Amino acid sequence: MRRWGIRKKVLVVTLVPTLVTTLLLGLFFTWSWVQNINQLLDDRGESLSRQLSAAAEYGMFTSNRSLLSSLSNALLEERDVRSITFYDARKERLLHTGPASTMETPDQFPGNSSVSRWTTSGKTVFMSPVYLQDLMLDNLLDLESGTTTAPDRVEPIGWAAVEMSHVRTEKETWKALFISLLVIVAGVLLSLTIALRLSRSFTHPVFELNNAVARLKEGHLDTRVYTGAGPEFEQLESGLNAMAGELSKAQAEMQQNIDQATEDLRETLETIEIQNIELDFARKDALEASRIKSEFLANMSHEIRTPLNGIIGFTELLLKSPLQKQQAEHLNTIRKSSEILLTIINDILDFSKIEAGKLILDRVPFHLREIVEEVMVMLAPAAHGKNLDLVHLVYADVPDNMMGDPLRVKQVITNLVNNAIKFTQTGEVVLRASLEEEDPESNQVTLRISISDSGVGLSRAQQQSLFNAFSQADASTARQYGGTGLGLVISKRLVEEMGGDIGLESELGKGSTFWFTLTTELAAGTEAPLPHDALRGERVVYLEQQKTTGLAVEHILRDWGIEVTRVNSPAELIEQVADAQQNQSGYALAIVGITRHLLHSSQYRELIRGLEVDRDCRTLLLTPTLESHDTTLTGMASGHMIKPICRGPLYDELLMLVHGIDTRNRQHVPERKTGALPPPRSTTPNLPRVMAVDDNEANLKLVLTLLKDCGIPAEGAASGFEALSKARSQDFDAIFMDLQMPGMDGVETTARLRGLDNNHHRTAIIALTAHALADEQERLMQQGFDGYLVKPVNSSQLVETLTDFTGYQPPEQQETGSRSIAEFRDTRRPLRPSTRRRQKPIVDVEESIRLAAGKPDLAEELFSMLLEQLRPDQETIRARWAAEDYEAVLECVHKLHGATRYCGVPELRDASEQFETALKRRSADMESLRQNLLAAMERLDIWGDQTDWQAMFRNSDQLNPV
Repeated sequence: MRRWGIRKKVLVVTLVPTLVTTLLLGLFFTWSWVQNINQLLDDRGESLSRQLSAAAEYGMFTSNRSLLSSLSNALLEERDVRSITFYDARKERLLHTGPASTMETPDQFPGNSSVSRWTTSGKTVFMSPVYLQDLMLDNLLDLESGTTTAPDRVEPIGWAAVEMSHVRTEKETWKALFISLLVIVAGVLLSLTIALRLSRSFTHPVFELNNAVARLKEGHLDTRVYTGAGPEFEQLESGLNAMAGELSKAQAEMQQNIDQATEDLRETLETIEIQNIELDFARKDALEASRIKSEFLANMSHEIRTPLNGIIGFTELLLKSPLQKQQAEHLNTIRKSSEILLTIINDILDFSKIEAGKLILDRVPFHLREIVEEVMVMLAPAAHGKNLDLVHLVYADVPDNMMGDPLRVKQVITNLVNNAIKFTQTGEVVLRASLEEEDPESNQVTLRISISDSGVGLSRAQQQSLFNAFSQADASTARQYGGTGLGLVISKRLVEEMGGDIGLESELGKGSTFWFTLTTELAAGTEAPLPHDALRGERVVYLEQQKTTGLAVEHILRDWGIEVTRVNSPAELIEQVADAQQNQSGYALAIVGITRHLLHSSQYRELIRGLEVDRDCRTLLLTPTLESHDTTLTGMASGHMIKPICRGPLYDELLMLVHGIDTRNRQHVPERKTGALPPPRSTTPNLPRVMAVDDNEANLKLVLTLLKDCGIPAEGAASGFEALSKARSQDFDAIFMDLQMPGMDGVETTARLRGLDNNHHRTAIIALTAHALADEQERLMQQGFDGYLVKPVNSSQLVETLTDFTGYQPPEQQETGSRSIAEFRDTRRPLRPSTRRRQKPIVDVEESIRLAAGKPDLAEELFSMLLEQLRPDQETIRARWAAEDYEAVLECVHKLHGATRYCGVPELRDASEQFETALKRRSADMESLRQNLLAAMERLDIWGDQTDWQAMFRNSDQLNPV
């Protein structure tokens, strides 16, 4: 009803009550009328039936049909009486008057003076009994009551039936219905007429007002409305007419304002046109200024890096020469200051790249774990110099094969970790990499990398300005720690360019957590990581002083399926190893992690000696970055690694210590720089012919010196003209070309040198550039260069570049290959696995003295003779066994067994006795017993090297077997 119009609502409100009332009244009166007609018929039928039964008593009693017929004929004259029928006492039809009756004889006849009736189609039959009461004597007359009563148990002598017709009743009924219908229709029509007039009188003014509003909406503001419909509408009319007048007046004023605004706008456009011309000139000036700024930055980069190249290069050369301690310290200060200045220059140039929109991100496959480990290894010395625990935790669900720009990812991680180290004095710096979101359909993942520290923390005000350019949290930190304040803003821009977010969580005095997200696709077609199943099921005991480092190493070991037992002290470690060997299930390795202040600890020295010598348990020592004098413990352990621990080197070291598998001597193939052309020459049998071109005397001398230190004689040229002249006189395999030179620059010189190339010879030309602002790499490749190096350069970069483009390796590199520092340990004997079961003492000095008749000097001499014979006997046993000369092996073992009988060496004595018996019997376990004998000989040899046994024999008052 809410969407009905006013007219419809008025009609409904008017017609519905009237129609309902009229219908109800018409139905009520029609029903009453019909009921009265039917009731009247019933009353007349009963009355006539009673009268007939009273009048027919005599005739029925005397069976006088004439009398009954006369009564019937007289009664047929009544209206609605159709026929009369008499029945005798036997309920048989006695007389019927009227039309032929279709009424059947009833099954039951009424008694007790009651009148019964039944209705059939179009008629109603009334039947009453006939008694003899009216013919009795006077004594049957009740004079007091004036009524006659029939004696009890008087049976009727017959019955009289009167058949009444419904024809007239039905006519009266239809008449009543017709009259009622006429009355109802008349009432509805009257109500409809009244409702239509009322609705028209109400809706007509509304329609006129609506039309007037529509005309006003169309803009006919001269529209006025006069309905004359009453005072209420008159108020509405006056308000609408007044509004129309106000709108007309407002339109006139608005038109006037529009005309005025149009005139003002015309004047403004003329002013804007003049300003646009001025802005165009200003834009050209700004572009010119930007170009000048870019050139200025490029020139400044070259001019600053050129002397820095000489300063850093010659400083490193001087540090390699013999110097006094104070001179070395001064040179280290110069080198560090130069590196700080170089870092500042790099930050400014990176920021300029970003601001100029010239930063181009690479999209190549890379391994996140390798990048993290490279950053942590690179920054470890700075952290360890402050006694900080530097740890990285890359969780197992983080994928390793990704697509993106590895250099920029490494730059962001390096910046954040370096800041954390810089502003943390005590505690730890922890990098965590976790998987935040994974979408298998798009093959994308979102990683979260966070760097937490226990440093000074930041207040809310400092956090708000932290990512602004050239700003730091505290201005005083710039003086204390250095820097430009560009590191975080560069990191923020780089992360945003890679589609991620960066932020921090910090509280003043409680450290900070910098985090950033990295959304990247997984690299398709990359090689699956090699399985690390060779160590699955091995048992390792681990002692670590730094909690977070211990958690990281334990996480790596358990990921490889290694069972790790953590201990809290050296005493507990020795106890665990002893209990395990006692239960015949010793540990494959003991890992000992220490801090810098424990490097010279006598307790840990005795711990490693007890593990390596006494318990024959291989030990892997984890230390911070070592100085030249921190070598006391590292020479005692079987293995040594520098924290933070990297997965690959750790796995290789464990394979070496547990199974004796050396996987580290692999051929090193240096990776080519992105964008460099293939090496022009794949083979260089002799020393490569190299020329360096630079107009700066210091830089030229530095490059020549670095090449000379690598064993490569090179020629120098101070200009492009000189380089071109020397290239025409002889062929060069590689030329290091400076870009900015007076007269003929490096680009022009390279173009002319390319004219000297032919099908048989092509010179590799590598640019030496200090200009790092624009996208130099692609442009240099297009200008004829094969690669480029950014100043300052060092000897390793030069050697790597020569290896890339000439295939040459210096002799020292060919000898060492990619061997790690750990491989330069004492390699007099190969590593063997740890002893897993309890063994007898290696040496019992007290027993030796007892076997030498109580003479310590004799016991010492016998033991010395045994030690001198161990290594020759080992070589003899191995050689003769390989030649299957078992008799010679038996002879050597027999002599050894005899020597052990006069010395307190219980383990070697039992091993030699068992092997000698097996040799004599040619038993099947000879090989295992031979290995046991050789292991016992090696343990005794190591014990003799690392123990002052002469003093033990000479001070033999208090001795315990070892």
